[in-house]
Amino acid sequence: MTVVRAAEQSGGLSLLADGRLAEVDGAEGRQLFVFTPLGSDTYQVRAAERGGGATDVCWEVRSSGSQPLRVVAAACAPQEPRQQFTVVRSGQRAGEPTYAISSHSAYLQNSATRGLILEELGDAALTTRFRLVDNGAAPE
Repeated sequence: MTVVRAAEQSGGLSLLADGRLAEVDGAEGRQLFVFTPLGSDTYQVRAAERGGGATDVCWEVRSSGSQPLRVVAAACAPQEPRQQFTVVRSGQRAGEPTYAISSHSAYLQNSATRGLILEELGDAALTTRFRLVDNGAAPE
């Protein structure tokens, strides 16, 4: 499936060649993902190749000193806590369900200055929700 920010009409999330998860409006990077259940509302997100199978590349949360948490590409390891993402329905837009994506209470959010980051909400409201667009059967 592809992951699209609910507020956008085009573009989607992509694991780029440099390993970052970013929002793109073209065909660059890996834009197909398989959400593998690990437990209640918890998933490992694995990149997939168009016309091919799943890869051994997964989303992983990384910190970089005082910079915000980011999602990057990493070798898949289902037991790695930084590769466990919670995906829960959180409203709807244009009649379609939207979802909040988080990892250990840090939510995937779009920052106007930093792009996609993970941040704890504290007293702030969740501002970024995503649509999960089904692209057919998941690769084996």
